[in-house]
Amino acid sequence: MDNAWRMINEIVGNLTSVVTGLLGLGVVGALLFGDFLGLNVVDNITALVDSLANGGVVGLLVLAILMSLLK
Repeated sequence: MDNAWRMINEIVGNLTSVVTGLLGLGVVGALLFGDFLGLNVVDNITALVDSLANGGVVGLLVLAILMSLLK
């Protein structure tokens, strides 16, 4: 059972690394080329931060969970 949790934790860590890299690549692409394939990454990140800021305690909780996943 311990091995299964370790494997799940490793998979989640790897997926988080991939998503973080793609997010960074999307921001750089948006800055260099504008909207990329109809996706505006910078506006989406701004909307996410705005919704977390207006979410009160729930937004703070989601932010804490996201920060723990990225560490």
